[in-house]
Amino acid sequence: SERGRGDLALMEMLGANTVRLYGNDPRQDHTGFLEEAHSRGLRVIPGLSDWPFTQMPGSCSFTGYNCFEQIKEAYVQNLRNGWLREDGTYHPALTHVIVVNELDLKLPGMHDPISFTRAAVSAIDGMLSAEEEAGLRGAPINLTVTFAFGICQACPHGVWGHHAKPGVNQMVLLHQAMMNPRVVGYSARNDLAACFRDRFTHSFNTQNPAHEMQHLFFDAYQIQFPSTPVFIGEFHATHPERDQAVELTSILRITEASSTLLGVSFFEFQVRYDKGGSEMSFGMFGLGDYSFGDMDYEGHSFPVWCLTPVHTASTAASLPNTLAAAFGGTSVDAHALCTPDPAKVPLTAPGFNEVNALRDTAQMAIFVERVVRHAGGEVIDEAAKQAFAARVTSFEAVRALGVDRNAAWASFAPSAACRADRAARFAAARRALGQACDQTWFNCADIPAQCQGDAWREADYALSVYYSEQGIDPLTSCYYDGAGLIAGRAEEVSPCVVSRDPAATALTEEGFHAIARLEDPAAMEVFVRR
Repeated sequence: SERGRGDLALMEMLGANTVRLYGNDPRQDHTGFLEEAHSRGLRVIPGLSDWPFTQMPGSCSFTGYNCFEQIKEAYVQNLRNGWLREDGTYHPALTHVIVVNELDLKLPGMHDPISFTRAAVSAIDGMLSAEEEAGLRGAPINLTVTFAFGICQACPHGVWGHHAKPGVNQMVLLHQAMMNPRVVGYSARNDLAACFRDRFTHSFNTQNPAHEMQHLFFDAYQIQFPSTPVFIGEFHATHPERDQAVELTSILRITEASSTLLGVSFFEFQVRYDKGGSEMSFGMFGLGDYSFGDMDYEGHSFPVWCLTPVHTASTAASLPNTLAAAFGGTSVDAHALCTPDPAKVPLTAPGFNEVNALRDTAQMAIFVERVVRHAGGEVIDEAAKQAFAARVTSFEAVRALGVDRNAAWASFAPSAACRADRAARFAAARRALGQACDQTWFNCADIPAQCQGDAWREADYALSVYYSEQGIDPLTSCYYDGAGLIAGRAEEVSPCVVSRDPAATALTEEGFHAIARLEDPAAMEVFVRR
């Protein structure tokens, strides 16, 4: 995105058309991510978290692997936090959802297929009830259960014969349970058989090389499930290290020839430093030494490091560029990945210094225009802006653009108000609200009733009150680490924003005082008439 590291933009550039996700926090609003993915033509396959399955108090592990209630509760939250749009339809970026990943290794394991299959069908049952409770309208998305590429000797045989096949035998039992849940000791509330027929896709993960896929999996799968689609949720053979160009070309050739294989998800985007050991063998990108800034997560701040391409040991080739060649994408410029981006650095003196060190007028011009836009202005003379960018040597000179608001090459609305930037992270807006409440004389407990209950509107009110008192420098009184910005036009101002515009300011005590400070009878008349 414009604020982050730009991972989705990078995936799009590499030629990907879908991003597979692991786990999720259903309490968080996912709309921003889905909108960004959709704007880039990327489909999204999210996966439910292991939390309700194995980790939370009262997880499925403690309810006989009946996961109905736990998953229904989690899925309702997901649906209400961005997966469903206001009209009740699924977000268009969503195509599938992974009910659970590699359940055959953990619920409780390959030795007990009845239990892990009961967990799967009861979870699906809970998701169907969640859709009804959340008011789903329109076409549903497909559901899938992603199995490990392991052999389940305790699972039933398939029609292909008595030789167990990795992943396929687990799918056989799951299909039987969807047709008749009592096979695994479960009584369903919804029509699981119809769900399987109408909206189910199989999936599995594998580290095996492409040349083994046909005889290990697809020969049997085509016989057992000739009309049920399947995709590979993880594909990356690393033990021993192989030529990934050959692997990707081979697996894509299998995909093109198959009537059921939808595609493959290359595993994985970033090196898992947190896991260590052999788990670090899969990522396409490692982390560099340049930080794009800090990210708040669960009240903790983490630096967002730049990405560096991983090179394969066998061929020394850039793994991202190998993927781009196979997927028909564009190679990455490794140097650019860890270079300060003037469109993303903070609008602060350190941010200015990073851009200034590039010694590039075009890059400085981007930074300068961001300052103008943050102050509620717009550039009207591109050549003059470029000339200013070519000669500017200090952050104070750039800061003055928003303070003086008189640059001949920019236009500023006569009235300005500070509000919360809807493009900021929700947590950042909450922090900005707290900071503004600490700084202003106004008691935030007195935020008008019409603005309460919505964190964005509450932040609008507190930020705008403080700016109406102090507002000279937008980068001092209305920045909040990028969570605030100046709204200079009435149509950009919400009813919960205090400004110096008598035709638009909030009709509150604080709105009155903002106009009274102007000492302009005509302005006060406009306010009074409203």
